[in-house]
Amino acid sequence: MNQILKPSIDKNDFIECEYCKNKLYRKTIEWELYGAKRAIELDYERCNCNDAQAYWNEYDLKKLKLLEEEKKLELMQEFSKRVERIIKNSKMSKRNLSYKFDNFEPNNSNRKVFNNLKNYSEKLVKGIEKKGLILVGNNGVGKTHLACSIANKLIENGTPVIYGTLINLLAELRNSYDTDNNISEMEIIKLYENVDLLIIDDLGKEKPSEWGLEKLFTIINSRYENNLPVIITTNYNQNSLVERLSLNGEIETAKSIISRLYEMCYLVKIDDIDHRIKKKEVSNCGNND
Repeated sequence: MNQILKPSIDKNDFIECEYCKNKLYRKTIEWELYGAKRAIELDYERCNCNDAQAYWNEYDLKKLKLLEEEKKLELMQEFSKRVERIIKNSKMSKRNLSYKFDNFEPNNSNRKVFNNLKNYSEKLVKGIEKKGLILVGNNGVGKTHLACSIANKLIENGTPVIYGTLINLLAELRNSYDTDNNISEMEIIKLYENVDLLIIDDLGKEKPSEWGLEKLFTIINSRYENNLPVIITTNYNQNSLVERLSLNGEIETAKSIISRLYEMCYLVKIDDIDHRIKKKEVSNCGNND
């Protein structure tokens, strides 16, 4: 058993205070370890004269500030690495990562929606918003841009996000059956179930099989039960989504999925023209060919 002995000073090892010339002895701590004595040499004593005390007070303050700056730098580096990992795991493309509120161009028809979604993203970051979104609108009205703007806002603040289409999600699950894959289907499903924000883009475009619909239900139901937000973008209203997802006959499962989504999400309708076509028309303006 270790027996720690009281600190001691070495009378043969000392320095003089540069202010008052008082002798300052080396401090040591000794202890016994399994019968063998050990000792650690510490710093010299600090002098109690006024000048020495003023010096050590300033020294300690500078050292404390230096340690605080080093800790801040360490935290910044750790946060930067965390954001890098979140971006890698988000499954967002370079284009998706470029979509921000700052480079979205709102107009009179969508400005209110834009402002509401921007405020919504702030609440998500602060953790005071738990509901998701269903963004409904025609092609090119900015649904994906706005959904990714929310995702990027969270990522910048260190919150994990996963983005993808249902096609991508199901393809990833199928790939897990490959013997060379290092991640199982259950592990992938758990990632989608537990990530802070899940975004499913263009829901309704695909025609999932019975197997695919069951996997989607598992993920959505888990997030529904655990009050975790989902953002959906789609061209279809509630009834049309049920029809699209049940094309292979699983209408009850499709109804259950869409019913949960509409309960756990705010419905946001985006009315505007196709921005992709508009930009193309502007870029071709003046061309005669």
